[in-house]
Amino acid sequence: MIIEYVGVKEINGSLVVIDGVKGVSYEEIVDIRLDNGTVRQGRVVQIAGDRIVVQVFEGTRDVGLDNTTTRLTGHPMEMPLAPEIVGRILDGAGRPIDGRGDIYPVKKRDINGTAINPVSRIYPQNYINTGISSIDTLSTLIRGQKLPIFSGSGMKHNELSKTTLPIILRRALRMPALCSTLPCS
Repeated sequence: MIIEYVGVKEINGSLVVIDGVKGVSYEEIVDIRLDNGTVRQGRVVQIAGDRIVVQVFEGTRDVGLDNTTTRLTGHPMEMPLAPEIVGRILDGAGRPIDGRGDIYPVKKRDINGTAINPVSRIYPQNYINTGISSIDTLSTLIRGQKLPIFSGSGMKHNELSKTTLPIILRRALRMPALCSTLPCS
């Protein structure tokens, strides 16, 4: 069942607040019809009781508080899929912008994808003991994992990469000979 709501409670940047909404889902796509007849899309980014916050994709310029009509589509953002999509130029919403006509989809897929089952993941093995207690306890490393290095303003990130990373690498690779090519003090 498609329900239309007339008017919005407030506009703040690219966000629109609508009151009195029932039966809405998080990430649901919303069509917003302006006074001049143009339709903009948005998605529900927050639900608080019967109040929702909608992020408008094309911006909120010319959106009025009283005469704007909002229609909940009942589904999340979907990408139209068809063999003709190959080689086409699309906008961020999956609509063709190359002037070669519309795409007639064979099916549509939710762009958010499906949730990953954490139980189906391979259990992490090959723990790397760096000897640096803050890394070992707060950001445990596993062999094959990327290691992000963060540095604050004014901190010497080059010193960190010269002193700490070789130690971590040596322990990760279990290669004492690595010290002959890298400073491992």
